[in-house]
Amino acid sequence: MADYLSTSGINSLVNSYYNNEINKKISPLSTKKDKYQSISSAYSTLSTSLSALQSILSDLKATGSSSIFAGKTTSSSNSAFATITASNSAAISAYNIRVNQLAKSDMVLGLDLTSDGYSSVITTTGTHSFKIKSGDGESGEFYADVDVTFDSDDFDETGITNKTVMEKIRDAVNSDKAVVTSSAKTGTTAYAGGAASFTVNINGTETTITIDSATDYNDLMDQLVTKINEEVDGVTAEKIVDSPSAGDVKLKLSIDDSSDYISISNESGFDLVNDLDIEVTKQKAASGIVVASVFSPLSSTSQLSFTAKNSGYNNRITDLYESGGSNIALSSIGLNLGTTRSSYVQTEGGEDTPGFVYALSDLNSKFNFNGVDIERDSNEVSDLVTGATISLKSVMEVTDATVSVSITNNVSSIKSKIESFITKFNEIYSYIRTKSTTDDLGNRGIFLGDTNASSILSMFSNSAYGVVAGINSDEINTLSKLGITFNTSSGLTISDSAKLEQNLNEKIDEVETLFNSTNGIAATLYDKVSSYLGTSGYLTKAKNSVDDSIEELSDSITSKQEKIEKSAESLRQRYIEMQMQLNSLYEIYNSISSM
Repeated sequence: MADYLSTSGINSLVNSYYNNEINKKISPLSTKKDKYQSISSAYSTLSTSLSALQSILSDLKATGSSSIFAGKTTSSSNSAFATITASNSAAISAYNIRVNQLAKSDMVLGLDLTSDGYSSVITTTGTHSFKIKSGDGESGEFYADVDVTFDSDDFDETGITNKTVMEKIRDAVNSDKAVVTSSAKTGTTAYAGGAASFTVNINGTETTITIDSATDYNDLMDQLVTKINEEVDGVTAEKIVDSPSAGDVKLKLSIDDSSDYISISNESGFDLVNDLDIEVTKQKAASGIVVASVFSPLSSTSQLSFTAKNSGYNNRITDLYESGGSNIALSSIGLNLGTTRSSYVQTEGGEDTPGFVYALSDLNSKFNFNGVDIERDSNEVSDLVTGATISLKSVMEVTDATVSVSITNNVSSIKSKIESFITKFNEIYSYIRTKSTTDDLGNRGIFLGDTNASSILSMFSNSAYGVVAGINSDEINTLSKLGITFNTSSGLTISDSAKLEQNLNEKIDEVETLFNSTNGIAATLYDKVSSYLGTSGYLTKAKNSVDDSIEELSDSITSKQEKIEKSAESLRQRYIEMQMQLNSLYEIYNSISSM
């Protein structure tokens, strides 16, 4: 008895009790919890795989221009000269191309002047204005107003250098924004009331601004600023007060994007546009029309160029001019050309003749397309073949072979997507089958008897074997006719690759119908798979139920564990008390024995 009530004995007794209670009350719950956790994990894995399959099915069931079966691939016999790209809307076709001239951006060059020499034209500070006009890509024109300011910091005691003049003009052009500013107005408006409307056109998008009444110009400007900023995209309106004491106010409209133009015209009622002097037609930022550059043809000289932002005749620079008077910035570098299209001439050892680098006939691309001579503004031609863009790369010599470009079905991409479908289909099919059987050791699979798993297997089998309703029997209405067979053990297999390739090349419409028609394999399987996914899907609900059971078991295990630990500690204390009582008896016994 003394050995049992020793410290080691007590520990042994308590541990024995604790382990027995754990094995009897906790272990069965833990085993059950482990099983549920395995089921929950399997549901998660299955959901993830089904989601991946659904993504593939989404591509296969898409119709119209989004259909993967409408996908096109292109080829060129010589991509150094011409290539072609195509969208799904393009038709299968082939074309012959000979490139005779590439499109160019119009370019004008000013005088070549000694860089550190002093300008004989710009001699004092001040702001100079000029206009740049260009074709709008069609039959109209864009125009830009440019202001360049020469400050005192630009001058030294002798003057301003030619290079500085060019750089100031360059920077003014490249940073220019389209701005429309009204005339200064004060006091009561000439506007007598009644609806007055005008149209603001930003890059082809028109917005009508209507004012019902205004007490004075200050009120009118406030209303216009509010309405324009609220209703017109791409423009910022503000009220400018130049002379507070005089009460003068102006309306200022700034175009946000330098590639956009602005047009303003009266619509109805009182002519606010004329009254405010804000009528403009296709005004654009200079930085949206040309790019200005300064370069050094020789180490000692500088030269300025304007290059049209877009290539071709219809985007050419049509006018460069100053309004006269003190506006002489363009004149200082020889570019106050107006509409005169003088040719640039480079002179050895002397001043060049300012002018245009290319003749008008050199600006467009010129090429022979299927025997027809064609011109375009660009080297990227997208209006010849529906859904396709021809890219001209280089001019061809007479001896160069004519380039052949073609558009065909993107068979490799379609086949790859079908292969992805088969791979993911088989992954899910095999996963469920493996977990729905009993192994040689008698271990039952997690999905054995699971209704969701068995329903998915049945759904897969029906899709693989089934005949698609609505498709004639002499057309491809089953996967087997496509060259894909189904095995109940392994799933889908491309059993006849040559047959599949042939069908994709020759019967793409039938293949598409097999997958993405109303009753098609991808369309129906997608809908069925969807019912298992999402917050209300069958798998989600089943997993939630299992997870609830896991949580209940965890709570039960925790509760029972606490009770067992409490009982074990109570038992330990009783053994310790017995140990103390026994020690007291030993002391009494020893005392009597010694007497």
